[in-house]
Amino acid sequence: MSTAVRIPVPPPPSTSPGLALNQNNNKRKRSWSRAVFSNLQRKGLERRFQLQKYITKPDRRQLAATLGLTDAQVKVWFQNRRMKWRHSKEAGKGGENNVDSTQDQDVHIDVDTITDTD
Repeated sequence: MSTAVRIPVPPPPSTSPGLALNQNNNKRKRSWSRAVFSNLQRKGLERRFQLQKYITKPDRRQLAATLGLTDAQVKVWFQNRRMKWRHSKEAGKGGENNVDSTQDQDVHIDVDTITDTD
């Protein structure tokens, strides 16, 4: 009695990076998983985002090293966070018939920090 031995055959190379062709139904499936950031990483990213919406490459590399992330993870996080920020700004505007929201807010200006540079 002979036993058949199955040798795994690698799938053909995919044209898109990060995608693999599923042999059963010819649909593409992702070969990567979603990154889940820790609270410390998320707070660090949010803190930097409050300071600068666009992060330079050296700053991005330094932040990634500090938080234990890859450069690409930080880059994509900033791209996604900017989109979220833009959408929230647009949603806050509302319709054109709305009253200017600055009328109802108290504006506090510290006159000691204002300098005259004439």
